[in-house]
Amino acid sequence: MRRGIHWSLIVATVALGASAPSLPVAAQDDDVLDRTPRDCVTVSRIRRTKIIDDKTILFYMRGSGIYQNILERDCPRLEREGRFMYEIRGYRLCDIDTITVLDRFGAGFGRGFTCRLGEFHPITREEAEEIERIAAGEVEQDEVIEIEEVELPPEDEEAEPADSDQEPAP
Repeated sequence: MRRGIHWSLIVATVALGASAPSLPVAAQDDDVLDRTPRDCVTVSRIRRTKIIDDKTILFYMRGSGIYQNILERDCPRLEREGRFMYEIRGYRLCDIDTITVLDRFGAGFGRGFTCRLGEFHPITREEAEEIERIAAGEVEQDEVIEIEEVELPPEDEEAEPADSDQEPAP
């Protein structure tokens, strides 16, 4: 009885998690890619998902586009089980929605931990490949590109004249 209730969700989720041919490379230079995080994605555009670890999922979209979703906190057994399901209300999957890890029980699946999604961050194909290589242990830590955070000057400092020898206007 329980198997019949969730079967359609399980089939849809397993199909999304299955290996699919890679998407065509789109023009996704940093100059072109809008880096603004999205609250939601359209479910019918999701081609496949890739679980990176207990906190990170890549969403590969139909046509082009890849989103990295970093969950609010670790979702126990997500990486180990390698599959999840979600219920949608409408046609979108949003950062307020949850996923449920599908645990293998004998010949079937059961519900595991339920975890809330984060925002959907657009990334390039190259970034997605790098994330997958790091997760697979194919890249040494010293090979990973390090990014430094820089502090911008306060806005009022930017408004000051460049030449400090000038006297202020009366």
